[in-house]
Amino acid sequence: MSLNILIGILPALLWGVGPLIATKVGGRPIEQVMGTGYGQVIVGLIIYAFTRPSISFQEFLWPFLGGMAWSFAQFTQFSSFQKMNVSSAMPISTGLQLIEIPLCGVIFWGEWGSLDAKTIGFISIALLIIGVFSTSYVDKSVSRVKMNYKAGIPLLLIGSLGYTACSVFPRIPNASGIVGLLPQTIGMCLGAIVISFIMNGKSSVQLMKSKFTIKNGIIGLLGGLGTLAYLTSLSLNGVATSFPLTQMNVVVSTLGGLLILKEHKNRKELLFTIVGLILIVFAAVMIGRLS
Repeated sequence: MSLNILIGILPALLWGVGPLIATKVGGRPIEQVMGTGYGQVIVGLIIYAFTRPSISFQEFLWPFLGGMAWSFAQFTQFSSFQKMNVSSAMPISTGLQLIEIPLCGVIFWGEWGSLDAKTIGFISIALLIIGVFSTSYVDKSVSRVKMNYKAGIPLLLIGSLGYTACSVFPRIPNASGIVGLLPQTIGMCLGAIVISFIMNGKSSVQLMKSKFTIKNGIIGLLGGLGTLAYLTSLSLNGVATSFPLTQMNVVVSTLGGLLILKEHKNRKELLFTIVGLILIVFAAVMIGRLS
């Protein structure tokens, strides 16, 4: 496996633990998003201080707008965790993004140029989608606390558009990971603060420094490193390859939900989950071979 692909997989590990940490730490969704934004921008500032890259207006604007869109998407995702559990919400979120983002890479940048590459790419995406929805299979014959899919899925659907913008916008100026990191993390942090003031008004000042906001900063510190790896992967591997590789984070989140958060699945649901995870890994490896 090439170094480019290893860089492409790294965000999956660093982002995959985020939902687990957020659920363990607790707090309101807006506190979780702001804490994550704090950690992200700290990483962005530290990396910038050591590298001092030259950033043009376009290289600042598009990653910044992508970061703003991310903050909205992250808020809707954290909100969905209160309607559904992590091991159910994350595969659905992943599946929606897997439809949108690679298509943007193929349509707008002509990635997967050959017919063979397109065939393998789209078959792999189909397998990924089957895999992520297989992991979220729910046996309706089992009596358990009911999850509110009617409220959770619209949140994930709307949020997927924000994640798509976050992935696609930095590709417009084709900024390297080092160049795009600081603008994007500034957008992430500022976007979270703006959402808080829109929703909570003056009480946002207290939320910005609450213990839950500060504790959730660890998600951002790890996520910031993941963002650097992802932006680097975009320039090395392209959108259509980079994004599907990151979505192996659903493996981390799903297994973590079961093993760490103790989210219950019966034998039938576990079988669907294992099959789904195998499909995800296989499809992601196939996509990685296209770069």
